[in-house]
Amino acid sequence: MARILIVEDTRLMRDSLVDVLGAAGHEVTTADDGAQAVEIVAEGAAFDVIVTDIIMPEMDGIQAILEIQTMVPEARIIAISGGSARLEKAQGLETAKRLGAVAVLEKPFEVDVFLAAVDLALTP
Repeated sequence: MARILIVEDTRLMRDSLVDVLGAAGHEVTTADDGAQAVEIVAEGAAFDVIVTDIIMPEMDGIQAILEIQTMVPEARIIAISGGSARLEKAQGLETAKRLGAVAVLEKPFEVDVFLAAVDLALTP
């Protein structure tokens, strides 16, 4: 069982990821946006994997990745994105990959692809 932080502003997607990870036996914490995720990590919570959306209000996933990495350089991050009118998903995901994300997934993605990315992130 791994401790996983889900950072996702869309409730339906967040709840779906929690259900999938819970069914796989993982302990899941959620954050509604990057700012809340950074706050959770700053308070000392430790996670084996952080799954973050890229496009979010308050603080986007790229900024959250940068801030989390300053606190936890070894953070294992999976970036997910469906894009937006201003930013194509490939751009945000490519930036996340350059910043060290272990895996990047374009929404929508299949459950087995997501779980494979989590397994990859958990592999030392």
